[in-house]
Amino acid sequence: MERDIDSGGGGYRTNSVISRIRIRHAYPVFARFDLAYVTARRDKRVANKYNVGACDLARLNVLADPNFLYVNETLRIPARATFPNDYSCFSTNNTNTTADCIYGGPHVYTILPGDTIQKIANERFNITTESILSFGAQPGYIAALNPGIYDLLQTGETVKIPTCANTACTMTDFTFTYGTLQDFAAAYNVTVGQLMSLNLGYNHTDYIAPLGVLYDCSILE
Repeated sequence: MERDIDSGGGGYRTNSVISRIRIRHAYPVFARFDLAYVTARRDKRVANKYNVGACDLARLNVLADPNFLYVNETLRIPARATFPNDYSCFSTNNTNTTADCIYGGPHVYTILPGDTIQKIANERFNITTESILSFGAQPGYIAALNPGIYDLLQTGETVKIPTCANTACTMTDFTFTYGTLQDFAAAYNVTVGQLMSLNLGYNHTDYIAPLGVLYDCSILE
C-alpha cells in the first residue's frame, strides 16, 4: 500500500516492503573482526592506526559518515584486506553541480559538527550553495547568520533544503549490517543528505542499522 505525504512541494509514497530492491555489494563482507576500539577525542586516523582500509572500517561499522566519529563509540576493527579500500565510501564534493533543488525531500536538514553551507549543498545534497542561501524559507538561524559558504555552522540547528515542485519519493523501512549511507544513496539514486535528514541522529550501530530509505524519487505525473 502506498501513501502520498506532502512535503513542501515534494512528498513521500510509503511502502511497507522493499523486496523488489536489492543491493549487491562488490565489497568483501568481513564475517569476523579481531579487535574493538573505543574512539577518543580528536580521533581521525583509526584506520591508519590498525593498517586497514578506511572504507573497510566504515562499512563494517555501518557508519553514516566515514568523516565523522562520536567520542566513546566502539568500532569493530576488520581483518586486513588484501586490497584495502580507502576511497569509495566517501561522498563526492561536487562543486560543479547546477541542480537547485532535490526531488521529493526531506526539506529540513539538521546540522552536524563540521558542516558548512558548501558541504551541505555540494556534498550532502548535490545542489548549489546559492540555492540554499537564496531559499526564502530558511529558518531564523540561517537568515540571521547570513553565513559565508565555508563558515562553520552551529550543530543541531536546521537548514531548509529546496525541494523540486511536484516531485515525490517512495519511502520504506530497511535494515542493513554492512555499508555506509553513501553506498545506499548510490544504490537508490538519492543523496546522502536525504538519508541523513530522514534518519536524524543515526551514526552507526554495532550490528544492524534500522533506517528509513527513499527510492524512486521522480516528478509526479
